[in-house]
Amino acid sequence: MSFFGVIKDISLFGYIIRTFIVGITAFLVGRYILKRTLNQLTAYDFVLVWILGALTVAPLLDGEISFTYIMAPLITLFFWHYIISLISLKNRDLSLFFNGKPIILIDDGKIIRKNLKKHFINVDLLMSELRLKNIFDVSEVKYVILEPNGHFSTIKKENLRSVTPTDLKLTAKPVDLPLVIINDGKLFEENLIKSGANKEWIMNNLAMYNEDDMKNIYLATIDSSKKLYVSKKD
Repeated sequence: MSFFGVIKDISLFGYIIRTFIVGITAFLVGRYILKRTLNQLTAYDFVLVWILGALTVAPLLDGEISFTYIMAPLITLFFWHYIISLISLKNRDLSLFFNGKPIILIDDGKIIRKNLKKHFINVDLLMSELRLKNIFDVSEVKYVILEPNGHFSTIKKENLRSVTPTDLKLTAKPVDLPLVIINDGKLFEENLIKSGANKEWIMNNLAMYNEDDMKNIYLATIDSSKKLYVSKKD
């Protein structure tokens, strides 16, 4: 239990034990923090994650810092983050205060320079973000919006948008996720049943790939139309 307390002269073995404990603590921090924090990192979430990370590794960097001393601030920050997130769901003004609000950078093809300067975004960065969305000409853009999490949302002008089945008054075929039926040589019988196929059907189709043993298959998937995808092991 001395590994949890204050250690003035920590040994190499003590560092190893503390590193192991820090690893578990860091995993728990990442496991139980709100998923929104990890996927949509706003300024408020970034500060929280940064503080939690610093607290978690503090006992590893300084042997005189006890693990017991960091539990109170860790629990407090978790509680504070949960409460603020819950209140933000109910109160839009508070949500905008903590998370920020979307900023329009291009409005109907016109670059809003004051918003670029306000957020220290130069033209080169703006153009690189457009190129990532396969847009190479600003004149094609209707809106560019800087989201609270730092991502850029882009909308093309109406005459340059991709045609959809709705535009042509057509009914699109439903899209279903393919089912994994073989993973690293192991047959997933539950997914095989869901697909409406059977083992004999799978083996017959594997023969088309000059394969007669599932153990040699790295990945095999099947879609709703019973189209089979097969990737062999090297």
